Amino acid sequence: MLTIFDEEFAREPWPVLAQLRADGGMHRVATPDGPPAWLVTRFDQVRGGLLDERLSTNLRFAQGDDYRGFAVPAPLDVFQSSDAEDHARLRRTVVAALRPRRAEEWAEPAGDLVRRCLAAVPADEFDFVERVAVPLPAAVLGDLLGLADAEREALLGWANSTLRPDGAPRARDTLTTMAGIIAGTLEHARGAGADTVLGRLLAAGRDDAGLDSGQLSGLLFYLLFVWYEVLADLVSGAVLTFSQRPTLAAELGPDGAVVDELVRHQSPQVLAGPRFAVTDLDFGGYRVRAGETVLLCLAAANHDPERFARPEEPDPRRGPNSHLGLGLGAHACVGTALVRTVTTVVLQQIYARWPGLRATATTVPWRSGFRHRGPLTLPVKVS
Repeated sequence: MLTIFDEEFAREPWPVLAQLRADGGMHRVATPDGPPAWLVTRFDQVRGGLLDERLSTNLRFAQGDDYRGFAVPAPLDVFQSSDAEDHARLRRTVVAALRPRRAEEWAEPAGDLVRRCLAAVPADEFDFVERVAVPLPAAVLGDLLGLADAEREALLGWANSTLRPDGAPRARDTLTTMAGIIAGTLEHARGAGADTVLGRLLAAGRDDAGLDSGQLSGLLFYLLFVWYEVLADLVSGAVLTFSQRPTLAAELGPDGAVVDELVRHQSPQVLAGPRFAVTDLDFGGYRVRAGETVLLCLAAANHDPERFARPEEPDPRRGPNSHLGLGLGAHACVGTALVRTVTTVVLQQIYARWPGLRATATTVPWRSGFRHRGPLTLPVKVS
């Protein structure tokens, strides 16, 4: 059993993942908490695993001593405990509330919001993670979802307590705080009725979708907290990448091609959520027993040279860019359209305000939550 998930892996996982792909592509590894799991690293295997119905995200199929992920309590566990039919219904509801046309309509007012946030950063030299990447998603998600001021402040407080270098608890250890923010958000939303993502989800709950309060809480857990981490890591990683390759920033456009390539190249979501074998199966040339855990490595797949030419070089002109950075199939990120729109708007506004923005350090420490990674600090200069 291999031990690979350490500080060096968080900073530079690519050599390790390349070796794992070359050595068969699938390995038993120790997770940071200790329990083992299967790690899948080749593009075709990861893609196949994302679509394989014999691998389930439902915890009821987990057996034995393998890694299970951290247990999310009910009702926040809707994506871990729903059967296939309920899961599909939940996805349809969220996708409808986040459909691409809605994202495009939000892009213009979002620009004003981001500009106001950036204007509050007074220094010419600062830590980009501290001053922009961590606080900005609270404003963006607050506006997009229609959060009250109290919940926006609580969300920012949660981010500062977990995503900053001096953050004490891991995100998984703040579930009580998360539940409180979600409860406050739902209470405010029921009296507001605004045309926001949250308002549309509440309307769906009252109408044909029949979502109950527990399912709405579970959806909010995903939209608020999983999204927050991905957005913060993606934006700060983009600034580091643009500092190393300045011409890329000039190619930012509404088509989202640069953001797609950033998602592939950076892969801020290193692993898909744990899958559990529903039955004994042959996978990747290995025998996986029922109940064992399979970790599909999106980052390894996105850097597989069998699929992507020059995978270590970010190239927004790749076509088609079939990256797996946001998953695929029934468990793909439900907010894919918004990831592209929000990240594009944020980066365009950052470089409109600070066209000469660059990182001042050649190496930076990386935060790793095992499944996610992003710069822990990023000293920058605006000119």
